[in-house]
Amino acid sequence: MIKYLCLLPLFLLSFTASAQTTALSPFNQQQANTLQVGMLLLGGWAVLNILLSSFKLTKATRNRKYFYQMNLYWNIVNLIIATVALYSIISKDQATLTLATSVELHSWYKKVLYLNVGLDVAYIILGVYLKERSRNTPKYEKPLGWGQSIVLQGVFLFLLDLVLVILLESGAGQLFRLIPNL
Repeated sequence: MIKYLCLLPLFLLSFTASAQTTALSPFNQQQANTLQVGMLLLGGWAVLNILLSSFKLTKATRNRKYFYQMNLYWNIVNLIIATVALYSIISKDQATLTLATSVELHSWYKKVLYLNVGLDVAYIILGVYLKERSRNTPKYEKPLGWGQSIVLQGVFLFLLDLVLVILLESGAGQLFRLIPNL
């Protein structure tokens, strides 16, 4: 009987690890669901813009031509990003992620989203700059159309990334409570 007492700490450790795993899996699934919805929104926005801009581009003139042209180019990139990100999220088995991997992934997702929020602000500033620059050039159509498009895309991406950051940050407490105090 005494020889089995030495196994008691191992049993308690495995019970603790099991409790972490059962609490960790819902967090990972919720985070993956949030990111999947975000990428589906981005992909839907991209497809909608590609279809609408392709149709409108055939009839547009002057600065609207450049507006739809930039929307088309911008959203081809958005569609590629959404597709790759969605595949990456879906291909991970959320139930098998360890606590360390979950913390690392959560941190990486937040870093990417914070970087994107900063880039989105830069896009908006660039679009405003192009619109303002169009006032002082004889060939104003191209910078005006491109500027309008970049502002539109930047605002959408800013709102999307900001909502995703807020959602990921609001669930972070659940993850960090699983980390044992040393």
